Amino acid sequence: MTHDTTGNGWQLDRARCALCIVEMQNDIVHESNIGTRGISGVLAEAVSRRGVVLRLREVLNACREANIPVMFINVVNKANMPKPATPLHRLAGRRPLLLEGTWGALVHEALAPSPADFVLERCVGIDGSYGTQLYPLLRLLGKSVLLVAGVSTNFAVEGLVRGSVNRGFEVVVLEDCCASYPDEWHRFSVENILPLLATVTTSAQVVAQLQKPT
Repeated sequence: MTHDTTGNGWQLDRARCALCIVEMQNDIVHESNIGTRGISGVLAEAVSRRGVVLRLREVLNACREANIPVMFINVVNKANMPKPATPLHRLAGRRPLLLEGTWGALVHEALAPSPADFVLERCVGIDGSYGTQLYPLLRLLGKSVLLVAGVSTNFAVEGLVRGSVNRGFEVVVLEDCCASYPDEWHRFSVENILPLLATVTTSAQVVAQLQKPT
């Protein structure tokens, strides 16, 4: 399923763009988690089934070739750090995930950051619009259009979209480079919420725009 809100005349202003890759970290998206209990198993399965990593790698390569800044927006937890008393945090806290200094907190190796990329980490908040230096960095770089991809569509991705729009940024969501569990939550977000706030399109459309002759 794809949900593309772009028309034939859609144009991406590459000079104003930055790519934001949300929480594509080993503990929650690596294929070795498939079949395990909890959010890691089901989310990794959704990412694998939707081909998110392969598509996102194509987008990542196209952005680097076009000199578009790449932001990895990660969660890095500290052992024994208190968490908010929400059902979401209780479910996620059944086993330690994304601990600082561990393999699980690293970005999936197929999307590994280069020295020119920015890795922005937070240990509080449910999306990267809080607890990172994303927005000061974007303004310093003169970027006002965010290409957003990652997990989970209806939590961290949607939260980042909302937070970015609140701050006056334009957002483009790469629908086929996002995933959530269950699938119904992904579909609801990309069909009912995100189109009201952002341009919802596909990785192929974005790559085509990035590769257009200038």
